[in-house]
Amino acid sequence: MKQFIATLAVMAFFFAACQREEAKAPPQNMQAIKQKDEQKSGAMVLTDAKQKLVDAKTALAAEGKYDCCMEDACDYCALHEGSCSCAPDLKKGNHVCLECYAGWQQGKGDVPNIKKENVTTDVIHHEHGH
Repeated sequence: MKQFIATLAVMAFFFAACQREEAKAPPQNMQAIKQKDEQKSGAMVLTDAKQKLVDAKTALAAEGKYDCCMEDACDYCALHEGSCSCAPDLKKGNHVCLECYAGWQQGKGDVPNIKKENVTTDVIHHEHGH
């Protein structure tokens, strides 16, 4: 009887070992998502990047870190500074970034009582006064 129980125990052990799952390949939908990302054209990647930049500027504005002086907020400050203080800087008579300066010269500024002739930039270096 002891030999029978020992045999059952050994068989149970081998059965359990055989039942272990082998590493599975990623689910088909994950592979499809990866392939889809790899197949994006340059234009599609650029469109995604532009949307992410808009989302970042919106989030920064909600955090009080993005106050641009343009009708359509500049990209320069987000990409180079991680914030934008061009509107308050302009109101104090300070320089704005290159993109905002160019926009003002094209009539795209958005701060009341400021004339494009009074908008300046530092062509060499633009830094926010954090």
